[in-house]
Amino acid sequence: MINEIGTFSAIWLALWIILSVLFVAIYPLVRSSLLKLHPRYGSALLLAYWMGPFLASLLSTVILFLPSAETLLVDAHCHDNCQTHVPTLNSVGLAWFGVIVGSIAVVSLTLQLLSTVRRSRQLRGQFNLLGKSFGSYYAINSSCPLVFTLGWWTPRIYVSEGLSSACSDADMEIILLHERAHKERRDNLRLLIARMCSAVVSKPLANRMMSDLQLMTEEACDFKAAEEYGHVAVAETLLKVKKLLMKNPAPVPYTAMAFAEREVEVRIMALLRAGGCISLRTWQLTLLLASALMVLLLTVSPLHHGSEWVISLLTNSPPHNI
Repeated sequence: MINEIGTFSAIWLALWIILSVLFVAIYPLVRSSLLKLHPRYGSALLLAYWMGPFLASLLSTVILFLPSAETLLVDAHCHDNCQTHVPTLNSVGLAWFGVIVGSIAVVSLTLQLLSTVRRSRQLRGQFNLLGKSFGSYYAINSSCPLVFTLGWWTPRIYVSEGLSSACSDADMEIILLHERAHKERRDNLRLLIARMCSAVVSKPLANRMMSDLQLMTEEACDFKAAEEYGHVAVAETLLKVKKLLMKNPAPVPYTAMAFAEREVEVRIMALLRAGGCISLRTWQLTLLLASALMVLLLTVSPLHHGSEWVISLLTNSPPHNI
């Protein structure tokens, strides 16, 4: 049993790391195409791309270890005799190493997740005490021009009195529409998932993709507000809030989505050029999903044979004894 668990852990983790580095390496080739899309689709596809290495490594490893996988997906081949098999380490030492490394990865991810959620809950509790509910948002007694959405599954919107007093009613409606879009889309949760899925990649490698994901997420909410008030009005409100922040800088809580903190100039240009954005049709999204599933299934056989070759190389013996 330990041999199977250790092999599973080693293959999953190695594949996750390899695919993560590969996806980061080829990202410049697909980046321009993603940025041309309507932000609603671009942000969703970039998140899916970001999650790809983790999901592909986990799902392909699970399929690889299903007893029926060889019959359906793996090229017919024999070792000692022709029985259905999965690639398994025959070295107890290497198997335990795989279990330990896999356990460290899982525990590390879990601790990182719990730490992030705990900090967010603490911040939310503090702002709830400082603020007063106004139905759709919490008003914070602060002269700084603050507005942000905080929380994962049930996010809340926080607006400082300094911002609300400096903005017109129309500005506030646009700001709240933007923040409500973050709330409805659960963008904080999306970005948390992205951070977890990129845990095996160093920050310098992941920064560009993460920055693009955050930018397209903000643009998606800008465009949502523009559906009601128009692109020019949203751009003007963005510029107004940005000027307020430049006069009176205010720190935004970690893991919060803020209205005018990120690449405002780029977002304004995106709003003014909204007519050039490309929207995807349902059949195109379905085709992308079907293609991804097909590629995943086609990789099972090479993964099986590659795993057996690596195991044989490491142990200088067949990967299993049948």
